[in-house]
Amino acid sequence: MTQATEDERRLVMLLADRLALTVPAAAVAGVVANQRLLARHHEAVRAALTEDAR
Repeated sequence: MTQATEDERRLVMLLADRLALTVPAAAVAGVVANQRLLARHHEAVRAALTEDAR
């Protein structure tokens, strides 16, 4: 797992704050990793759907 960038850390904390959640500092890297994985999955699904539409 690669290090979370400062922007990614800030985004996690902003989203947690908006949802009234507490994210322990030790969990931020895991949260960022899950966000990255979800983004890759979302992109793969969109690409597949675009390909199927052709």
